[in-house]
Amino acid sequence: MKKRIGCLTRSGLISALATLVVMTGFFMAQGYELFSPGELNNQVGKSIGGVVSHAEIGGECSLCHTAPWDKTNMADQCVKCHVNIANQRDDQNSLHGVILRNNPKFGCRSCHQEHMGPLAPLTVIISINFPHDNFGFSLNKHKLDWDGKNLACKDCHQSDFYHFDKGICATCHGQNDMQSIQKHILDFGSDCLACHDGLETYGRAFNHDDLIFKLSGKHAETLCIECHFNARTKLDLQNTSQDCFACHLADDAHTGRFGITCSDCHTSAGWEPAKFDHNLSYFKLEGEHINVECEKCHVDDEYMGTPQDCVSCHSEDDEHKGALGTDCGLCHSAKGWKPSTFDHALSTYPLYGMHLPVPCENCHINKVFVGTPTECNACHAKNDKHNGLFGPNCIACHNTGGWLPSTFNHALNLFPLTGAHVNLACTRCHSNFNFQSASPACISCHGEPVYHAGVFGTDCAKCHSTSNWSASYNGSHPIIDEENGINHEGASCKDCHTQNLSSATCLKCHDSNNPED
Repeated sequence: MKKRIGCLTRSGLISALATLVVMTGFFMAQGYELFSPGELNNQVGKSIGGVVSHAEIGGECSLCHTAPWDKTNMADQCVKCHVNIANQRDDQNSLHGVILRNNPKFGCRSCHQEHMGPLAPLTVIISINFPHDNFGFSLNKHKLDWDGKNLACKDCHQSDFYHFDKGICATCHGQNDMQSIQKHILDFGSDCLACHDGLETYGRAFNHDDLIFKLSGKHAETLCIECHFNARTKLDLQNTSQDCFACHLADDAHTGRFGITCSDCHTSAGWEPAKFDHNLSYFKLEGEHINVECEKCHVDDEYMGTPQDCVSCHSEDDEHKGALGTDCGLCHSAKGWKPSTFDHALSTYPLYGMHLPVPCENCHINKVFVGTPTECNACHAKNDKHNGLFGPNCIACHNTGGWLPSTFNHALNLFPLTGAHVNLACTRCHSNFNFQSASPACISCHGEPVYHAGVFGTDCAKCHSTSNWSASYNGSHPIIDEENGINHEGASCKDCHTQNLSSATCLKCHDSNNPED
């Protein structure tokens, strides 16, 4: 019987296998490189913890790889360095957050592969539902190239997935119509993504009529660049001024005289025919004004600042020759010169009572209206039965209701009536209807009694009032028996002054007129 070699015995093979398993497990647990599937990427990137490429951590497998029995996995190891990615995974609006939402079973290695060589790309997107729409550009209109072939990521992202060469748009689309692309770049710049979003929002699907400023007439034939001059972004396009003058200042044949709102007269169908609704202006056209030719009022095509007062146009038509002023509208309307009306109540001299039916020419002699006197005497001097004795102010006693009844308030003049004067007839004081020269002095009506003999003068009011004619004298008197002689021993004036005040006697009480007796 042939004897076997010791290492090939059953026990030897089991021992060798056990040793290999233990060694492999030991090295894997320690993270040391036992077997390497290839070199790590050595492309320099942003420094993280002092490391700028995966190649710098070669030999420290445990930094990325975990043991089979560990609770953590390689993705957990990745985010220990790439902390920002950990934050993104929790943010549903971020790149990695959206990717995980659409591909919940994906890990870091699904897109980022290593050990492919020092120059191999770290990002390889294969069979991934990448949310391109979430990042400002939809692939809805970019599924096929001009030859009908499916577009791949590298067709636009030629160097890597993080960067995009804006020149790729012009290169690709120029294959179809280079002339149009070149003109488009000259008009709106080379940054295609500043306006385009892959959905044709500002491309073939764009309809200007969906906006506030709808295109019609000549506007529909206008090139975009003519209104959106020097626009380079969507914001530039949206902020384009919509007022007429922004584009048509150079076309304004009126040189600004009509203002800046061209649409008041013109439409987008063309500059002519033009229309103007005068009723939208400050001066609305009515009556005969409607049929007047524009140039009759707007001389030499001057529209701004055209005077609106009547006399500017109608001075030659004024039959009154300016006698009624310049405001024709006080009597006339735009319907015609006749019939004419004048509301005297709106003037400075309203008409009341008997003045209302008076013919105009009775006051406005020779049709002179401006400057017509308004004082009573100007018209009623010939009707004055007082012949001017009461002055020219008729309304002191009369009103426009008629000459009669008349009233005169004596309390408002210089000689108010009181007492016994109130009931006197006017002629008692105003003889022969003489009102202007009537004297207010008492003596003019009340002649001095003979008894006074001129002692008291003419001022009756010193002793008398209009309510008491029989008044007592309380003035000065010669001294009698060293006291005031007034009411001497109870005597009245006539006890001593029997004839008049200029003479006196004591005989009524005394035997003689001698004071010594």
